[in-house]
Amino acid sequence: MAGSIRRVAAVAAVVLMMPLAAAAQARPAATEVPGARAKPQARESVINWYGELQSISTHLQRVHDRALQDAELLRARTQFMAAVQRAMDAADPELPRLAARVQRIPAEITAARRRGDAERLPALERELAQIQARFIRARSDALRQPDIARQARAYEERLRRRMIQIEPLTENLLSRSGQLQQLIQSSLPQRHDED
Repeated sequence: MAGSIRRVAAVAAVVLMMPLAAAAQARPAATEVPGARAKPQARESVINWYGELQSISTHLQRVHDRALQDAELLRARTQFMAAVQRAMDAADPELPRLAARVQRIPAEITAARRRGDAERLPALERELAQIQARFIRARSDALRQPDIARQARAYEERLRRRMIQIEPLTENLLSRSGQLQQLIQSSLPQRHDED
């Protein structure tokens, strides 16, 4: 059981934590605040929206964390994650080996940096991105399975109800968060990628 939980945690790290690294690689110009080249008032609005969104996200994360202190909800989450993991493993039997590989890569990255190995670092980053994509596909496929989708909806509903018990404004905060994300997205300059 403990090994299974560790493997689920490793998979969760691959699937949930790695998008930030991928986003940083894919859009190096993302350090610029969207709308920074806009008119001063528009730029100020975007900055205010980001601040509000960050504040809401932080508050909702605290509510979420408090909700998961409920032993019954935490058990339901663990069971749901295990069901997703079993479905992923059934669909792609190589995932446990890849999860173990992901756990070794940070040490290899550190060693490559110490050696100044400029060729090994990008190779490790590419390998990590490929593994991440494989986990994301497997997770997405698992979540589309009718039984897993039903379990996801049931868990999300339990979590939502518990969050509302803790913070009655949860629905309003989620709605406002969505509005802010749309406002920020609409303020971004339109990119026209060439094929």
